[in-house]
Amino acid sequence: PIFISYQAIKSSIIFLQSTCISKQHQPNKISEKMSEPSHFYSISSYWPISNYSSQAAFGTLRTNDDVHGSIPLCPLTIAIIDTPHMQRLRGLKQLGVSQTTYVCTTRTRFEHSLGVACLAEELLRGIQKKQPTLGITEKDIICVKIAGLLHDIGHGPYSHVYDGVFRKQLEKAMKNGKWLGQDFDASFYYGLPEVMVGWAHEDASLMMVDALLKHLGLEIDEKNLDKPLKQIGDGIDARCFGIRNQNDGDEDGNGVDSDQIILSYDEISNFSRRDLTPLALDEVNILTSRDWIFIKECIVGGPLPPKGKSIAESKKSNRISSVIGRRDRFKEFLYHVVANGHSGLDVDKMDYLLRDGRRALGESGKGSMTMIMENSCVAWGKCGNPAKCWECRKASQDIKLSSDKRDGYHLMIVYPDKEGRMIDNVMEFFANRFQKHQTIYTHSTTNAACYQICDILLLADPYLRIPGFDPDDGKTLLQLPLSRAMISADSYLLLKDSILDIIAFSQEPKLQPARDLLKRFHARDLYKMVGQQHIASTNGKEIDYEWQEELWDMKESEIGKNIIKCSALAENDRNAPTEVDVIVEKRSIHHGMKEDNPVNNVRFLSKNLLSKLRKNPDELPEAERYPESEYTAKMPRSFLQRTVRVYCRNPDGGIQDHVETCYYQLITQLQKRFGGAKRQQPEQEVIDLPVELSQSPFKYDNDDDFDDSSRSGDDRDTKRRKGNDDTLFQRVARGSKLDF
Repeated sequence: PIFISYQAIKSSIIFLQSTCISKQHQPNKISEKMSEPSHFYSISSYWPISNYSSQAAFGTLRTNDDVHGSIPLCPLTIAIIDTPHMQRLRGLKQLGVSQTTYVCTTRTRFEHSLGVACLAEELLRGIQKKQPTLGITEKDIICVKIAGLLHDIGHGPYSHVYDGVFRKQLEKAMKNGKWLGQDFDASFYYGLPEVMVGWAHEDASLMMVDALLKHLGLEIDEKNLDKPLKQIGDGIDARCFGIRNQNDGDEDGNGVDSDQIILSYDEISNFSRRDLTPLALDEVNILTSRDWIFIKECIVGGPLPPKGKSIAESKKSNRISSVIGRRDRFKEFLYHVVANGHSGLDVDKMDYLLRDGRRALGESGKGSMTMIMENSCVAWGKCGNPAKCWECRKASQDIKLSSDKRDGYHLMIVYPDKEGRMIDNVMEFFANRFQKHQTIYTHSTTNAACYQICDILLLADPYLRIPGFDPDDGKTLLQLPLSRAMISADSYLLLKDSILDIIAFSQEPKLQPARDLLKRFHARDLYKMVGQQHIASTNGKEIDYEWQEELWDMKESEIGKNIIKCSALAENDRNAPTEVDVIVEKRSIHHGMKEDNPVNNVRFLSKNLLSKLRKNPDELPEAERYPESEYTAKMPRSFLQRTVRVYCRNPDGGIQDHVETCYYQLITQLQKRFGGAKRQQPEQEVIDLPVELSQSPFKYDNDDDFDDSSRSGDDRDTKRRKGNDDTLFQRVARGSKLDF
């Protein structure tokens, strides 16, 4: 065997200290003790992850982050990071084309993924320390951490453009056979595998996790869930892909970071195949197939979809699959660290809200996130949305339950009620989410640039192909268009934001329309928003004006057609717009739960129950919903904002002005048809509060109607002088008008 010396690694700053064992040398220590079929001997090299001690000079490596400071990178994390699938995220901007509006928002998905992994570990270590009876293991923490690291590995170019507006516009182009005046022949796609219905980037993340493991020579073995990963090729030995239990350091766990101690070559070489019993596996914490399924489930936030079915379609199904990774009901809170299906308050959103605010708006500090992270704990809580909750929908016999099962209750991440301070932090988090969507993610200039990128990709899609292997047999070479690159992990690996450069460099004549539009984009000759109409809603549910409800109920294509019809000059004037010039967008932004208050799905624990957090899981206290009446003054009037926007593709200023005129003419017509008056809101029920007459400082006659509004000014002044000790509550209860 050839061993790379530690000094050589130290001097060259190699991130992964590895032991390289080549087939061309004498049999190595691993293969000497193996009694496996001959196909296993075909593996020419292993990369057993070497032992890193926190006492060593180059133990756990660290990287500096502008949000979280120094982030530790253990060898197991580095082994995953140093794969093409993770490195691909360096070529994907987190905010797509937001740099057209905010010049500093050029960060990538790679930075965000490191941040989410850091927060996931920090959150679980805090809960583990506060509530040791939960039985959070080192393997639990490292699995959730890896899930945070890989949760965005399936994003396409320009982030949500690819799996959002691009796929939506692609359906229109396929249906119409044209896009922006160019032929869009569906025959280009004949014979190619179809994209699963409801596909989203989370589905691609599951595919890319499998591809990453394949790159490391590993594969999930569904027939042997509690054994090491299946070895299928050159790469890391499956028997050293794990961590030690915490058995070093003092009682408080100081001295050695157990999750950052990876099995060394010497340790793994002392095992034989027959020695890898479940007990041995438990002692060394090898990441098994069950653990990697758990990692994928944490990315989804629940059970994995059946093969060939998207996550979205699987959620619509009446038949809910079981979780495999952590079947114990007392571990279900682990699924809500990266993707919180109960409240939407998770480490993924914490990281990108902090990161985006810092880069786009110059915000400093961590705001409410510090308090939320430090005060997170686990307790029982009643599910806020049982109709959509997979845990509530799944049959109880498919999950190992305690003897005193509580229907509709889950072990979830909750927060202590510290005299209303935590409710302020939680509300600030959701308000921050709304504000970022309003000012950054859906900024009119940013969205205009998104539509322009979408058009470039659509014009190039039929003619630009990406090579990749058929996922079914792994041998047939496919030439896939951009819109179907996600079918093959090999093709998807090549798909990054640099796709625009490939289009620009291409000499293909059929790509000339895409190149022309790309030149406009590079010259910042962007599409322009020419008009928008906010849809008024007092409570976020019912729309206040009938004409606005009519506008909102129209399809986007219908609004576009009506805009063209609104001007009598549309056919004769040289500035008359066409349907190609008009883009209509119906935008909805909210605080996290559409028109509902997201705080209602967060559970809070009263102060007198905090002492019970160290009890066994089945004896933990119940957290409750914070009553809205306690913070009504701090609530927004509505949690949902709707807007109908109109953009113009044509760079001609006259046509842009004409589209704007047509849009507001359409609005005027709707106002005339339905009237511009606000809808009559139903009167609120008035509750009569009984007040004992003896409580009043003065007496009332039988004819007194408890309303002094009809009295003369002098009489009212006299009553005020007589009743100067009257309480505010009593005056309101009588229906008195109060002068301030």
